[in-house]
Amino acid sequence: MDAVSVLLASPRGRFFSAKVGYMCSDDERASHHRRPRSSDDVLDVLEAVDVRAIARLSEIELLDALALAVDFARYWQPPDAEDLMFARPEIVAALRPIARAALASPHARWWAEPVDLGRQRLVQDLDPRWGQTDWPLEHHRPDDDLAQWRARALATEARFLREQIADPDSDVAGYWWSTPEPSCTLATTRARDGLGALELILEEDSFGSRHARVWPARIHGTPRIYEITDPAAWVRLVDTYPFPVPASRRSVWFEATGTHDNWFIPDWAAVAADYDAVHLTMIGYLTTPGIAIPLAARAGATVLAGWDPDATFWLGNDLITIDNDPADWHLAPDGPTEWRRTEP
Repeated sequence: MDAVSVLLASPRGRFFSAKVGYMCSDDERASHHRRPRSSDDVLDVLEAVDVRAIARLSEIELLDALALAVDFARYWQPPDAEDLMFARPEIVAALRPIARAALASPHARWWAEPVDLGRQRLVQDLDPRWGQTDWPLEHHRPDDDLAQWRARALATEARFLREQIADPDSDVAGYWWSTPEPSCTLATTRARDGLGALELILEEDSFGSRHARVWPARIHGTPRIYEITDPAAWVRLVDTYPFPVPASRRSVWFEATGTHDNWFIPDWAAVAADYDAVHLTMIGYLTTPGIAIPLAARAGATVLAGWDPDATFWLGNDLITIDNDPADWHLAPDGPTEWRRTEP
């Protein structure tokens, strides 16, 4: 399957492509941050897009299109109306030339690249009323942190299984993410020119913070990094380090995917024995989250959920240091993703 087809098989990839189309449309139904609401209007707008305009989008405009797809990611509830519309075959066909042009943009050339070790940043949301302390410098991660994660995950799974046996019809929501959380594991994204860190604008399930502190992260030595580049790479990780979560993900991932399955996520404590970090590429994000992906080595499936584009989870303590030289950033009132560095 070619890259465009893989992207359009993913709800986040389709949402991103539609947003790119709207940005390059002259139709009033897609202007001034409006979006067409009926499937007929969506199809009319997307089929009329001049794909040559996509090459003229700036990097921040292309990231803005992705930011909306990130912001509307939901892994604990059914797909919303737009996600359902964008999955219709005729709309997928209209999205194909748009997705192809977006991936061909010069600003998307790095989207398949591995982690940028020289420009990693840690983002801390700020409340401007109180500010913050030097939390990252004091952030202590015990050596057995991921062993504790595993113990908590096992206890959570056992609790949901008991509840499921007691009430088989229960649809109580459980944990919906597949990242090594909750734990003290650090997650970083890269800086780009004019943007302190990608996480400022590309953060799933964000709380709408308008102020943040961005800390440079120094990476030491030659870390062993697993790259999630597409659904197959995520499946290989889960197949190699399987951790069953059929009870705790039963309700939420059924809501998100419409599928009941024997669910798995990675055993992050086991992953840490072989890798120092795991990175999700931008293309990996556009092709992988939110879909039920069958495993290859065992009966079951997995969902990538709760992982921001370009985010790297650092599984060990030894190879990353947070520098004591942060910069504050704020969201300007004149743009949906216009982050600016705050002057001292």
